[in-house]
Amino acid sequence: MTKERLKKIINFILKLAITTLAIYIVVRKIDVTELWLNIRKVNLFYMFLALLVLAISKILEAKRLNIFFRAKNIILDQIQNLKLYLLGMFYNLFLPGGIGGDGYRVYWLKKNQDAKLKSLIWASLLNRVNGLYGLVILICISTIFISFDFTYNYYLVFLVPIGYLIYYFVLRLFFKAYLTTLSKTTIQSIIIQFLQLLSAHLILYGLGLSSGFQDYWFLFLVSGIMFAIPVTLGGFGSRELVFVYASQFLIVDVNLAVALGLLTYVLRVILSFTGVYFVIFPNKLNGVNTAS
Repeated sequence: MTKERLKKIINFILKLAITTLAIYIVVRKIDVTELWLNIRKVNLFYMFLALLVLAISKILEAKRLNIFFRAKNIILDQIQNLKLYLLGMFYNLFLPGGIGGDGYRVYWLKKNQDAKLKSLIWASLLNRVNGLYGLVILICISTIFISFDFTYNYYLVFLVPIGYLIYYFVLRLFFKAYLTTLSKTTIQSIIIQFLQLLSAHLILYGLGLSSGFQDYWFLFLVSGIMFAIPVTLGGFGSRELVFVYASQFLIVDVNLAVALGLLTYVLRVILSFTGVYFVIFPNKLNGVNTAS
């Protein structure tokens, strides 16, 4: 067994253990019967709308990544880029112990475009950082509206311009080629995170919630940070764990919050499974425009 193979197996076992622990803690903290009743009664029309909005956000995510690629003359047409993004989503969710979505995109572009490995890695990393910055912006704004009042909740909004300046100077000092992407991708990230929040709002509406959304919005946004950290299998259990513990400080129904997390995961699975088409028919990924 190679060292790389052993590393992947250990990584998978660790993620499986953390996922199992997270699910165990969540199940211990909630009423499973009530959770199931919430999920069973969900309005499928609102679930469909939530899926549609989430799909739009994923298309925008793919376009944002392409902006970072093009900053380094890695030229993909938007359809080609979307195909790769969908395949990457599939790998991230269904093969969490393997190559991963970002890793496969880097491999594929290195092989088919002869793009520089360093450029591909940094483009993928900066895309994720930019997405997290958009998430932090909405979190800072949402703290103004939550039921839990703390000393600095009205001042967190000032972190938004501070974060932007830090981001600007980091790009200027170390990644000048990506500096032109800053304003456009940041606006895109805010829109993307807002659309994903809207998707969550539609799920809540489908679950029968008609008021008091603010705390759920905040929990959903904060849990997005945990979901982005690859410590569980496909992110499963991490969002729900945040809901369980953070709900102690906010006015939310923990069973409803966990139902939101699980149903959001289901929608992500549905969208990610579209990428299996390009696993079965890898030749459909061909047709990339090469950089001059």
